[in-house]
Amino acid sequence: RQAVREELNTRELLAREARKQGIDKTADMKAQMDLAAQTVLVRAYVSDWLQKNPIPEAELHKEYDQIKSQIGDKEYKVRHILVDKEDEAKEIIAELQKGAKFEDLAKARSKDPGSKDKGGDLDWNAPTNFVKPFGDAMKSTPKGKFTAQPVQTQFGWHVIEVDDVRDAKVPTFDEVKPQLAQRMQAQWLDKYFKDLRAKNGV
Repeated sequence: RQAVREELNTRELLAREARKQGIDKTADMKAQMDLAAQTVLVRAYVSDWLQKNPIPEAELHKEYDQIKSQIGDKEYKVRHILVDKEDEAKEIIAELQKGAKFEDLAKARSKDPGSKDKGGDLDWNAPTNFVKPFGDAMKSTPKGKFTAQPVQTQFGWHVIEVDDVRDAKVPTFDEVKPQLAQRMQAQWLDKYFKDLRAKNGV
């Protein structure tokens, strides 16, 4: 409290000295002070408007349902081997078909530093956590099997193995409602700003 009091006293003294020297009267300083005051006023108004105009529950539910449908209802435990060329990936698939262990091939040949030493293990994930070709391959590969054809992404060529599949643990609407409101706040405000400009012919 003492430190805060001293800080406030110092600021008041400095502001008084600045006014004595007429710094607050210069055109540049007046413009900056007006802008700062406007910023504080706008921030207070927007905060007050959001309290009085919360995002409707229906809009939040709509966003929740959309996110939930994107995530899907399944999670997959997958491994992958990443190589630069399609021919390399085909060679790996041929070796797997002959009985080679996926983990051993991943450690020996994968270019992915994040999973290579773990035998290509990427742990549990929803398909949406990956680029589309990879996620689609996860969903279409049966549990315990690997992709019969190499999968191409911007990172290279992948051979993917699905170790296991389980029901996704999607949080309930009530659990994520605060995050949803925060996520949608910018677009909710943008809609209000557009309406306000239209109403004032701006």
